[in-house]
Amino acid sequence: MTLDRKQLDLEDERTAQKRYRRKVQDRASRPITHQGPRSNFWTGTGLPQKSAMPFGDLVGRVALRQPHELLDGNSDFYIGETRADVDGIQVYSWAAPVACTFFRGHRHHELCDEVAVIRAFEHRGDDIIDFYDEPVCDDVPAQPFHKRVLSVPAAPSHSKMLRPPAAPAPTPSSTPPVPHPRNSLLADTAAASAPSLRAEALLRARLAAPRAKSLAPVLATLQPDQYDLVTVPAMDSMIIEGQPGTGKTIVASHRAAYLVSDETPPENTLDGTVLIVGPTRGYSRHVRTVIARLTGESERVRVLSLPELMRRILGAPVESQSTVSRSWQDVDKDLAMFVRAAITRLKASDIRPTSHNVYEHLRGNGSSGYPVTRNPEWIAYLRNLPPVQDARNMRAHIPLLATIKWEVAKPGDLVGIEHIIVDEAQDVTPLEWLLLASMNEAHAWTLIGDLNQRRSDHTLASWAQVLELLAIPHGDPPVRRLVRGYRSTRPILRYANRLLPAAERAVLAFQEVGPEPTVEKCRQPDLGVTVLRHVTRLQAAHPHGTVAVITADPKPVETVLRREGWVKPRSDLSTWRRAGREVTVAQPDDARGLEFDGVVVAEPADFPQNFGRQGPLYTALTRPNRELAVVHAKPLPERLRKK
Repeated sequence: MTLDRKQLDLEDERTAQKRYRRKVQDRASRPITHQGPRSNFWTGTGLPQKSAMPFGDLVGRVALRQPHELLDGNSDFYIGETRADVDGIQVYSWAAPVACTFFRGHRHHELCDEVAVIRAFEHRGDDIIDFYDEPVCDDVPAQPFHKRVLSVPAAPSHSKMLRPPAAPAPTPSSTPPVPHPRNSLLADTAAASAPSLRAEALLRARLAAPRAKSLAPVLATLQPDQYDLVTVPAMDSMIIEGQPGTGKTIVASHRAAYLVSDETPPENTLDGTVLIVGPTRGYSRHVRTVIARLTGESERVRVLSLPELMRRILGAPVESQSTVSRSWQDVDKDLAMFVRAAITRLKASDIRPTSHNVYEHLRGNGSSGYPVTRNPEWIAYLRNLPPVQDARNMRAHIPLLATIKWEVAKPGDLVGIEHIIVDEAQDVTPLEWLLLASMNEAHAWTLIGDLNQRRSDHTLASWAQVLELLAIPHGDPPVRRLVRGYRSTRPILRYANRLLPAAERAVLAFQEVGPEPTVEKCRQPDLGVTVLRHVTRLQAAHPHGTVAVITADPKPVETVLRREGWVKPRSDLSTWRRAGREVTVAQPDDARGLEFDGVVVAEPADFPQNFGRQGPLYTALTRPNRELAVVHAKPLPERLRKK
């Protein structure tokens, strides 16, 4: 395509974008009216819920090899954030079945075999700034995309276009299970080949751009294997495993939006609420932006970290610390059984169960003749529980208190949950799993994680154990695996993978080229100064991007930052600012699920370990998109010393 021709096409696409956005916004501004069954889902205010309305971006365009009757004789159409007919522009939602023509997944639509070219749009703000054409067949028409005529033809039948043709139903996910050496649920077969790519040029441009502080929609570059997982029907549970940067959080956020979209086929969606559970408040902030964008700020998706969720149940202020305990008994599944036994006993004694008297019943190991447990180890534990007013301020006992509160008085804003998506699922404790199971009314799950990033000996060591605890047969759900890394470069992944068992160090990186990690040894008194020097270097290299320091002990770094005039605002306790620059200083737990252009990992020897594995350090080393620096005064962990 010549430069002049491309510029003309770009102007045409910009005009289409403006008209589409105006149509979407006009529709969103109309008064709320009854829309059918979905309006029967009440918000709790006594009024029907306002229909969710995305912001109005065109994602891409699909050209067929020839005109097709399903398009009323036209040969191309758009994929956008929602369906619209705009001056002859036929736009179909990314959640509609016909969108598989664009995303190239295995969920076949009648038009998939007719596709000639896919055009993916690159946006900046409200405008399309570029597009990338990708031929799909050999016989591409000379002019696959035609300029629009500003007339208003009759819209094609909604049911005809948004429903796939009658055909055998696909499997719950066409992404094949990939064997994993430590998971007995998967067959011992040869490793699957690398998944196909689409919109590769645009994807490379996106990854080269500076990282934002929050996640953004990636519909234009959503990959076929990710699309297949996003569009699994709501009632089909699954486990998704993948190394850092393989797109697990992208799948989690886009899947939540898909499950509540009005454009999703009824057999794939649900009527209730979707809950996304992440590890930290930082994760929640990171993900909420993309959820709001994809759903039009729908109230049918809740995004909460586990600490936030439990504090919401308790009606207490949110705390920023991790809730994983150092004592196995604080988070053991037996505590949930004890809570239910205590409630049953109180009811049998004609005592109305409350959070306070259930907790005190546990502290006393029941009543005379009716103990909660006869196990000496548990008796000692229960009798040593602190008073309830103290326990509420101790992170170790928040899971127990939240479990009690949920069993005796469920908060109204957390009922009606029919699907729970758990990101960083490897860090959920048995007691937390049982709490989530009590909340999940339809018992439908999407569990997403990486057992190599497991951070505590008190969490479950295999997916088989998770399935057993949730009472899900081992053959259902399947375990799917994302294998290609997108966030970090090959040099970063190769360095971080030294911490993994030898059989699990394979690197399939989309970003093949990048700087080798910088490793610098310094004197202990100079640790903070050395870290700040690397922060300054990374900020100069990525002036519009994000930089972070991840360390088990932030004090040396924060002392130097404060001395050099950096300021930490009260509204964000992890961000330091000076002269228009920012740096995030995070402990290992708080860095989960986040990404940055450059990361300095300080003093790796201080990162916690579990059962000989170094999940927190491994997670920290894989947070950067472009550059990694490691600063240490103490000897490095042995595996990082090996070349």
